[in-house]
Amino acid sequence: MAAPAEKSSSASPVTSVHRHPASEHDVLKGHRSRLRERYRKNGIDSLHPHEVLELLLTYAIPRKDTKKIARALLRRFKNISAIINAPMESLALVEGIGSSSAELLTLVRDLLAWCLKERYEQGNVISHRKDVETYLRVFFGYRGDEYVAALFLDVANRVLQTEIIAEGTVNQCTLYPRVIFEKALRYHASAIILAHNHPGGTASPSESDWAVTGRIFAAGKLFDLPLLDHIIICSDTVVSLRDLSRWPGSKG
Repeated sequence: MAAPAEKSSSASPVTSVHRHPASEHDVLKGHRSRLRERYRKNGIDSLHPHEVLELLLTYAIPRKDTKKIARALLRRFKNISAIINAPMESLALVEGIGSSSAELLTLVRDLLAWCLKERYEQGNVISHRKDVETYLRVFFGYRGDEYVAALFLDVANRVLQTEIIAEGTVNQCTLYPRVIFEKALRYHASAIILAHNHPGGTASPSESDWAVTGRIFAAGKLFDLPLLDHIIICSDTVVSLRDLSRWPGSKG
């Protein structure tokens, strides 16, 4: 019987596999994929505030880590509402925020405002000052200047039109009753609600607030266009002047 052949000592060695460490781009891509997957499966409530911003910013900043930028935005503005309502020039002060990402954040605010406008201009009735707050808060936001808006309503208290009718620096916002009633007649309005913001201040009405309210209320009686309310909006408070005892014609 022939002896078994000896195993060759020159057998090919096992080729070792060299694994290259994942690149920063691959790590970033994987993190974004997981974040988007979590959002798709579980919705926005599954994300922390910085993750919401981080995900949003990826659509304007496709090749950079947006987590640090999102956290920087929250450090500066404190919450998402303040961020989307901030002027673009203020957003641009945050490192990593360029024109595209500032425009995207502002667009989110404007889309919210558009949706609310459609809601109240397509049949929803204004029945409480909370409706007005919801409707106008996106318009006013956290702006540094004082704005006055007028809501022009039909006989069923549906919004016909909303316009910013005056603007300026705080405590210097000039309001002309003639402008309000010209617009009200143009829109065939049956009633008016005034609203303005007190940026950086309290929601307590000033003497000038009461003076303007009295003039518009009196003119409204002449034109048969009643002033239903005058609402002051601050960052976290809303005051209806109609609820207070100094409201024109109030017996309180």
